[in-house]
Amino acid sequence: MKELKVKDYEEILHAAQQYVDGCAKGDGALMKLAFHQSATINGAPIQTLFDGATQAGPTDCVARVDVLDAVHDIAVIRITLENYHGANYVDFHALKKDEEGWKIMAKVFTDA
Repeated sequence: MKELKVKDYEEILHAAQQYVDGCAKGDGALMKLAFHQSATINGAPIQTLFDGATQAGPTDCVARVDVLDAVHDIAVIRITLENYHGANYVDFHALKKDEEGWKIMAKVFTDA
């Protein structure tokens, strides 16, 4: 099994930060950079997330990102998002590394 390098963890966290920054700025286009084109959110097409973030606009949210596990070319992260337009959420994101780098393949979330 291939061990991950520090660079892999940095790239995973970079993808997570693009998502978090997109949330805070209300910028679906920025957020989209972190996701694979066929990604899903709770089983629905990911475009609904980008559209919703842009419609909601900027917010004063704060986030914590934890890499729960990473093996070879897959990873799972948890993002705890506080005060996203007054609500708190916990997300789990599954990522996969391909020729474009680390991309979020799926996001599931719930109210915290």
